[in-house]
Amino acid sequence: MLNQERFIKKYGIAISILVFIIVLTSLRFLWIHVHQSVGQPTIENGQIDLSQWTFTDETVSLNGEWTFYPQTFVETDGIETRQIQTTVDVPGDWTEVLEGAYPESKAYGYGSYEAIITLPNDRPAVFGVRLKSLHTSARVIVNGEIVKTVNTVAKSHGSVPTFRGPFYVLFPVSKATDTLHLVIELSNFDTPYIGGINKSVVFGTDEAIVREVSTQETLQMAVIIILLLHAIYILLLLITGKRSNRKELVLFGLMLIFMVLGSALDDETFIQLPIRNAYSFRIMTFFYVCILLLMIQFIHRLFPTNQRFVNVVSIIVSVMGILTLGIIPFEYLSVLLGLYYVVYFVSISYMIYTTIQYVKRGEIGGYFILFFIISYTSNTVWGFLILSDFVDYPFYPVDFIFAIISIALLLFRRHHQLLVVSERQREQLIEEDQKKDQFLANTSHEIRNPLHAMINIAQILLNEHVEFDSETKYNLSLMIRTGHQLTFTLNDILDITKLKERNISLEKNAVDVKILTDEVIEIVTFMTNKTDVSIENNIGSAVFVYADRQRLLRVLFNLLHNALKFTNYGIIVVEAKEQQDMLKISVKDPGIGMTQEEMKKIFLPYEKLETFERDAGGIGLGLSISRQLIEQHGGVLHVSSQKGVGSEFYLTLPIATKQQVRDLEGMKEQSDVLPKNKEKNLSKVTQSNESLPKVLVIDDDRINLKVLKSMLEPAYNVSVTTSPEKALQLIDEQLYDLVISDVMMPKLSGYQLTEAIRKRYTISELPVLLITARSQPEDVYTGFLSGANDYIVKPVDSLELQARVRALTELKQSINKQLQLEAAWLQAQIKPHFIFNTLNAIASLSTTDIDQMVDLIHVFGQYLTNSFSLNNIKQLITLSEELELVEAYLYINQLRFKERINYQVDVDHPEDVYLPPLVVQTLVENALKHGVLMRANGGTIIIRGKRQASYYRLEVIDDGLGIPKDKLERIIRNELNEKHIGLANTNKRLKKWCHQQLNIESTEGKGTTVTIELPINK
Repeated sequence: MLNQERFIKKYGIAISILVFIIVLTSLRFLWIHVHQSVGQPTIENGQIDLSQWTFTDETVSLNGEWTFYPQTFVETDGIETRQIQTTVDVPGDWTEVLEGAYPESKAYGYGSYEAIITLPNDRPAVFGVRLKSLHTSARVIVNGEIVKTVNTVAKSHGSVPTFRGPFYVLFPVSKATDTLHLVIELSNFDTPYIGGINKSVVFGTDEAIVREVSTQETLQMAVIIILLLHAIYILLLLITGKRSNRKELVLFGLMLIFMVLGSALDDETFIQLPIRNAYSFRIMTFFYVCILLLMIQFIHRLFPTNQRFVNVVSIIVSVMGILTLGIIPFEYLSVLLGLYYVVYFVSISYMIYTTIQYVKRGEIGGYFILFFIISYTSNTVWGFLILSDFVDYPFYPVDFIFAIISIALLLFRRHHQLLVVSERQREQLIEEDQKKDQFLANTSHEIRNPLHAMINIAQILLNEHVEFDSETKYNLSLMIRTGHQLTFTLNDILDITKLKERNISLEKNAVDVKILTDEVIEIVTFMTNKTDVSIENNIGSAVFVYADRQRLLRVLFNLLHNALKFTNYGIIVVEAKEQQDMLKISVKDPGIGMTQEEMKKIFLPYEKLETFERDAGGIGLGLSISRQLIEQHGGVLHVSSQKGVGSEFYLTLPIATKQQVRDLEGMKEQSDVLPKNKEKNLSKVTQSNESLPKVLVIDDDRINLKVLKSMLEPAYNVSVTTSPEKALQLIDEQLYDLVISDVMMPKLSGYQLTEAIRKRYTISELPVLLITARSQPEDVYTGFLSGANDYIVKPVDSLELQARVRALTELKQSINKQLQLEAAWLQAQIKPHFIFNTLNAIASLSTTDIDQMVDLIHVFGQYLTNSFSLNNIKQLITLSEELELVEAYLYINQLRFKERINYQVDVDHPEDVYLPPLVVQTLVENALKHGVLMRANGGTIIIRGKRQASYYRLEVIDDGLGIPKDKLERIIRNELNEKHIGLANTNKRLKKWCHQQLNIESTEGKGTTVTIELPINK
């Protein structure tokens, strides 16, 4: 195993490179094999017989010996005798045939290629011919008719060919013609080292020719588009990326652009430049030289190598590029291309060697550079072989794709590494930010709880103790005023975080600016002791803006509080003026004023105005928050000031529409009823503590408990505890109408306490009100998920707490009343035929058994008395009271149905056991109607009660028909119909009042047993 690891470490890079080269070469050979013409006939002595050939989607390569007429245009010149003729191979060069007719180059000259094609009888009507490459001028003639001319075919210098690349021509063939006479006339006086038809001539149906051309163009265009898209991607990275990798991106982007241009000028030649073919070829060569230069610089940028070597090679390649553009004669350009290949392989070999060293040092990205170099080099080598006419096959896109994918993966890997680092840093920042927010929330919680406890205690003392002297009252007022001022500071700390996170939600409504300003002036005046400064509200009546009332109050408070802080004497004026659809509100003060530098800083967070005479105090958040809040409303907040003269702060807000004002008036009309109801409800304090709603309050802070209890008493029967565990014990021992719990408690949080309560009571059976210092959505959401009915945010406002407690307790009491009414409704379901049958039984006994008739009348009267007793609307009654009604009911039915009904009552000490009314009555009635009476011979009902160690076991047993299992659960859940509502209601009331439920065991044909475990002395 160790030797294997050493082998991989030593030869792993070489193996990877070798495998990649094998894969690339195999794919290339597979491509060549697929596009080879296998089994096709060839031209011999200028003729080819296709009479037995079936023309399909495949084309035929007209390779072989064509008849060639050197220095002759056999068709266009009208030559009748064709004595000067020879054969020449296609694809091939005509230099050996022309025998140097022109001293400038052996490739210069002109001539005619001729082929006779025998066609089959069953053939299509339209054929086509495609020349895969053309660097000169050509004319295609079919059966004596010129069908295509490319550039100007001439017999001497003078013509300027501009078209280069492959082309095709389509032509019809008459059905009467069995032989196709194809002549291609060529002239070349522009390319000194390529002459004649050096690529295959393809023949086939028009569909086959068009499909082959479309395939080649699509493949090449796909490569160009891929290169172009990557270039655009690089451009976007340049625009949005960092400067650290800008140079390498520029190099790679330019390299892609030159690849696009080079590809567009090569092979299918999508770009036809309106210049001489020689210059077009020079430009294409220049592009490939530039690609080499950029590739060297790009790789060196990623994996730095010997700077001197890079500089020397770059200079050589740059000189070659300049020479390629036109300095060197075109006939010597092939020599320059040979030198280019030498420089290319030397520089690339050195780059491969350098990159391998980086890979050995653990730089995995070097593999991508190696694959890129190998892919591009493979394409270059095979391109040279195609250019040199060693091989001939269609455009091959795989090397380009591998090269681009390699660099794309490299950039993606680098980008991914940056993302990983950025994500790690982002997570750290988020974590630190959350810690900061948590710290602020916890600090606020720890400060606001005792702060508002002190404020509430001081307020209670001030309100309830009229015997205090004026100095004591003043000190209490000062304590309250200072506490409220500190509350505003705490709110600033929390709001600056919310604003930064854009977590502020505005509740916009029409706001009466004058009334709101009066409220703010009253608050600010209450919080200051300056007697030489007054505030005037010059805002007219009925001026409304569309804003969040609480946020606007906060802004005006900050502005007026600052104005008071920096004003020793004089009048502070608040004014408002309409400006189109906005209202401009200004606060002017004759205070100390500010300089220009100070005005620039006051709206920044944690910046405060300081002078040699005074310190502004505070933490410098008020104005920053105020500006952001106004901007959230779509307005602005600015200041103008002069040192020693005073300051004017002004803000703009949208003016409320008439409809918004009407909506506000409608809300006021509804809210006007609330004070009367509130006063009425709060004044309803009865003398009996037991008749009041029972509220259990849990908080680990004894001061908070005392404050909350003071707020709720004497309107509620309040029990308090600092232990959540003790609270659960109290809930099990007695019934409460509401539980109020703090969230942040040790050992057992308010959320966990609520979940424990929900295991005992449903959300309607025992409401829970959570008190939290955090009002963020996730905290409120967690509270509701744990099962809370409502929540209230600290600091607790007395009126808000009383309103929420009143709503929840009234809801609880209404549910209790509903359950009692349901029980009474059950008893009211004494059907008329039951009373009628009982009266008939009394009438029949009057003639047969007077004594039994009297007993029946007595029992029937007792039954009616118990049925309509007030006990039926109580929460709990004794078992003995319940059994009086049950026995009367059974006795009446026993007389009515003679020998069909028997019953036994065996109950111990029923006077000490409590249960909801009509429980046993409902069970016995169900056992009678749906069990015993369903049998022809009737049956027996047994009521048995036994005292156990910690509970009382009560059973109602019958030997009736029993209940199927699938029906039993649906009866308990009341999923059948109204006939079985009694069992469902009984089960619900048992769970509520006794924390128990019906246990029903039934066997079809044998009977049913219903068991209840009742608490003793509950």
